[in-house]
Amino acid sequence: MSSIDIFFEPESIAIIGASRVPGEIGYEILKNVKRSFKGQIYPINPEVTEIENLTTYNSISSIEKPIDLAIIITNAKEVSSNLTECTKNDVKAVIIVSSGFSDKLLTKLDEQIKNIRKSHKMRIMGPNSLGLYCNTLDMLYLPKERLKRPEEGYISFITQSGAIGATLMDLASGEGIGINKFIALGNNIDVNEIEMLEYLGNDMQTRCIAMYIESTQHGKELIEHAKKIIKNKPIIILKAGKGERGAIAAEAHSHHHVSLSKIYSAAFEQAGIIEAKSTDELFNYAKSLANQPILKNNKIGILTNAGGFGVLAVDETVKLGLELPEFAKETIRSLKLIPSHISKENPLDIGGDATADRYQLALNGMLRDKSISGIVCIALLQTPTLEERVINVIRESKLHGKPITVCMTGSDYTKKFATRLEKYGIPVYSTPEKAVGALHVLLKYNKILKKFK
Repeated sequence: MSSIDIFFEPESIAIIGASRVPGEIGYEILKNVKRSFKGQIYPINPEVTEIENLTTYNSISSIEKPIDLAIIITNAKEVSSNLTECTKNDVKAVIIVSSGFSDKLLTKLDEQIKNIRKSHKMRIMGPNSLGLYCNTLDMLYLPKERLKRPEEGYISFITQSGAIGATLMDLASGEGIGINKFIALGNNIDVNEIEMLEYLGNDMQTRCIAMYIESTQHGKELIEHAKKIIKNKPIIILKAGKGERGAIAAEAHSHHHVSLSKIYSAAFEQAGIIEAKSTDELFNYAKSLANQPILKNNKIGILTNAGGFGVLAVDETVKLGLELPEFAKETIRSLKLIPSHISKENPLDIGGDATADRYQLALNGMLRDKSISGIVCIALLQTPTLEERVINVIRESKLHGKPITVCMTGSDYTKKFATRLEKYGIPVYSTPEKAVGALHVLLKYNKILKKFK
């Protein structure tokens, strides 16, 4: 059993700095833990007797029962004494949410943690950590009313920035993207990104690991661990602070030295890590990698009910080095029920009057075509002839075992159905370029697997 397991599977949690004032961090964490956690909860606050119908305690040392995990939310100056109390109670793991550390306080805390690690097995995450999230434990201090929690999925996300991580998780939730585990490391004085990467590499519920990093003091270990992990699951990283000015800002944020762009990019390529160039790419690629099979070669098909979107998809296909092979004769014959004025070529434009039946006929023909390894399906739902049933038609395409990405562009009506497809594990994108890019990353991962055989 990993020493990291206790962060996700505690049987008891103490919240040091719990508050009864709505809106305060100590209250929001307690409320979210209480909603999600089935074990014993101990709020620590010497000024009140109960919070949220839970009995409070003056200090963690006054609790006579064993505590697996403590969450510290107190003033930065009090954190050291809080940690000392935790060692007396043999707490197994601590998450320090507290922020506002001066360099002097941070150095003092660093030394204390090193001493604790010599004499205790206690693991410490933070300080300045937003916390952890999984389907059985929500420790985030952001209210659910303001930050939607995503449904359970197969992407696990490590972030050095709580704000960026939380925003992306909120976005993922709104788009129906499933998240398995979310880890906001903070200043990672003890538990670091390498340990979390290794942990998620062995996690059976994680199919794709996404990371946001600003710096790392463990570059060599990152490469070594990634090379092993990518044989079983993809790793995608967004690295911030790659320009000179960005590096200065990132160093000030994370308190670690930041190297420049080319060093990181070369290291990622050496390790088989897929590098995202933007926040958009991070989750656009991750949801494809987590839910779709690899693209075996660069030959794809494009299906659309909007000619202009099909042209944009072709442009991106050519740009990324993908090919649009001619349909096999059997495929063309299978498309005979499609109106005769529609050209039976790749890309296949089935017209602005396309129905769900026409999509089903076209998809089945393309998916059976051995010359096509993956499909970009563009479905604009604004057309009056296209019924809701097209969602089930596209969903059934997974039975063929070929990767498929979908482009659906629109507002509330479209987003409602796009979210349904996401829940079925079919990635949906707002532009044809993004849908093509998400299919291309599956070819990139296939090449990585071949390289690291």
